[in-house]
Amino acid sequence: MKEEIRRTILAAVRSIPKGYLRNAVVKETIRCALYGLLKEKGFQPLPAFRNPRFPEGPVDIAGIKEDHAIEIAFCSNPTIELSNIKSLERVACEKKFVISFSPNKEKVKLSTFFLKPGIEHVYIYEDKDDHEGTKRRKNEKEKHNK
Repeated sequence: MKEEIRRTILAAVRSIPKGYLRNAVVKETIRCALYGLLKEKGFQPLPAFRNPRFPEGPVDIAGIKEDHAIEIAFCSNPTIELSNIKSLERVACEKKFVISFSPNKEKVKLSTFFLKPGIEHVYIYEDKDDHEGTKRRKNEKEKHNK
């Protein structure tokens, strides 16, 4: 499922013109992509879900089953943040994902320190895609400089 999540998000993010890409736009695009993916999988998407018994902030989006039980929850940010981990810990469900999207791979790698058991990490710019993007940018730069 992680790979499907990553591919769905990458397709959505790559469809946005580069001039409009900034963290807030990417974060909301991820939420929209997850909404569609959850619907496709038969869940009712629930944006900004927060367990009312705890002070931690909401998760970005959760998926509920027909019996109104939460099955899956997501948080996203450029890097993994402790506040996301705490929010996910307060949601009673089997599948929990934190999604990071910073192009700075080292920053993301350092932030994995916050991960806890039971929370899976999805980094949308895996090696293969990152290298292809870097090659493409390099080629574009070379063409521009000529």
